[in-house]
Amino acid sequence: MNMYYCLAIAGVVIASFSQILLKKGANEDHGSFIRDYLNLPVITGYILMAMTLVLSMLAYRGVPYMNIPVIEAVGFVLVPILSYFFFKEKITLKKSLGIAVIMLGIGIYYL
Repeated sequence: MNMYYCLAIAGVVIASFSQILLKKGANEDHGSFIRDYLNLPVITGYILMAMTLVLSMLAYRGVPYMNIPVIEAVGFVLVPILSYFFFKEKITLKKSLGIAVIMLGIGIYYL
């Protein structure tokens, strides 16, 4: 696999973990408005999002333009799975169907 594809996939994985950290920070009560936005999970989540931006810019150098949205769609599959493990959120029938449609779309695109 091309290094640029690896960068794009790494960006999606890091962005997914970033969303999990941001949700963790948002779900906790920190006592004040400022601490709600300046706590370790939120700051770490934003730093990871910045890393994702850099990885995406590097990936754009070698991945054809039309493949990037398809790779980014993997994040819509990964976030519910991570939420299941970290927050014990249920993967409902609607979420399962949504994940299946996304995976089917990715599969059809690469046929």
